[in-house]
Amino acid sequence: MLFRKPIAAAAAALSLAAAGMAAGCNDHSLSLTLTPNPLIVGLLDTSETVHAHVVAKGFGHIPLTSVQFAVFNSGDSMLASQTEQVDQSLPASPFGFVVDKDYTFPMNGAAVALSGTKYILVKILDPSGNVLSQERLDIVVHALKGAPIPNVVQPANTPSP
Repeated sequence: MLFRKPIAAAAAALSLAAAGMAAGCNDHSLSLTLTPNPLIVGLLDTSETVHAHVVAKGFGHIPLTSVQFAVFNSGDSMLASQTEQVDQSLPASPFGFVVDKDYTFPMNGAAVALSGTKYILVKILDPSGNVLSQERLDIVVHALKGAPIPNVVQPANTPSP
């Protein structure tokens, strides 16, 4: 009889701890990092590659419904927006579940320069449309990136005396 009360108390404490952990199963966070940032685009470029680094921390799974890409100019006016459906869940871990992936997409460097594009805002959305994570990817147009430089402009070797 004396042993039943401590066992019952321990069982009750374990039940409360399990209930607390179950209630915390939806406690999670998602972070997104895009590199290179800023993305340097040449006038003659036709595609660019961006590396996405996503970390899911917490417990359970994080439902991802869509990824939104919004393009802005230097005045913070939206030039274009596109949403891609992903409809998947990402497992979360207390130490962080990591996903690394490279994305190559078409990009016309001259069109980027003419449009005045300065950055792309990338948002990962949950089923309710709430933002789970977002990252701003700055864009810099470099006229000579990737352009062949004539020999006239390149430094010549000078003879040693």
